[in-house]
Amino acid sequence: MTTSAHIVATGARTPLGLHAAQSAASYRAGISGMREHPFMIDHAGDPMPGALDAKLDPSIVGPKRLLLLAETALREACAPLTSNGHARQVRLPVYLGLPELRPGFSEEDADAVRSAISRVDGLPVEISKVSISATGHAAGLSLLAIATEQIHQGELEACLVGGVDSYFQPDTMEWLDENRQLAGADSRSAFVPGEGAGFCLLMTEQARRRLGLSTLARLTSVAAGTEAKLIKTSDVCLGAGLTAVVQRAIGGLVLPSEMINAVICDINGERYRGEEWGFVCLRLSQHFDDPTAYWSPADCWGDVGAASCPLFAMLACQAAARGYAKGPRTLLWASSEGGLRGAAVLNTMDNE
Repeated sequence: MTTSAHIVATGARTPLGLHAAQSAASYRAGISGMREHPFMIDHAGDPMPGALDAKLDPSIVGPKRLLLLAETALREACAPLTSNGHARQVRLPVYLGLPELRPGFSEEDADAVRSAISRVDGLPVEISKVSISATGHAAGLSLLAIATEQIHQGELEACLVGGVDSYFQPDTMEWLDENRQLAGADSRSAFVPGEGAGFCLLMTEQARRRLGLSTLARLTSVAAGTEAKLIKTSDVCLGAGLTAVVQRAIGGLVLPSEMINAVICDINGERYRGEEWGFVCLRLSQHFDDPTAYWSPADCWGDVGAASCPLFAMLACQAAARGYAKGPRTLLWASSEGGLRGAAVLNTMDNE
């Protein structure tokens, strides 16, 4: 689906920084936020790996931890909606991606986060509603698809799309350990758990001009779909679901003048994800300058789950704003364990 949505602000909190610029600069410098968890140990008695927030007490877990992460990023994304220290009386909805339901994260936890976000005070906006999607890595992209469809239909002028996740709840970490998903000496297809939050402030062209805000990126297209051959099953995934989603996202680009210049994705060390993208590359490589030269931020800040999409968008916007983007068009994609797939194309040259 092509869209007319503009990203006019981003907010971020990651293991590499407490705001967007710091997180992006640290990632660009190759700084690693990975370390041993201070008290969680795996089945072998070794400290569990993790990329933890630099400021949060590791003993804080559950919805409270997610709220503390999300609130920082939410405030940063809303900051442009102040003028001379006064709010601009903007009322908008929030679309929030959350972890997939798993040990350590329940429907009750998801609702607690939703409720807490709706009550955050001191924002320069009024939150009209908070809609959540507990679908993990690709949640943000699927929510972008919903939000931009409403923008395209004229039902919405502005909204916030975000995501927050943290694996650092004992039941969740034990579950990862049992499934051999924790990176370590005895895991050849695993990842380092991370945590973080990101938000993007989206507006129509008319709304952002009325408020005097510049474009960081134009969301030219977004697509969501499903993959039937899932991780942790005996099925062999040939990337059909992700291929279809990426193909829809890039379908409106004209070759050879409109190639994808950069890719940011949630490849995290699990063989399943790398192979899935490999099949996409085989089918669609003609649309990319180099589909193998992707950014995988999990290498530095760990796997951030449902925070992936808005944080990827933040990285693309920061790269363009600071002059090190590979080109105007960036593809974002993510894969959830439950089968959800999402992809979006950002154009970071329409920045008046």
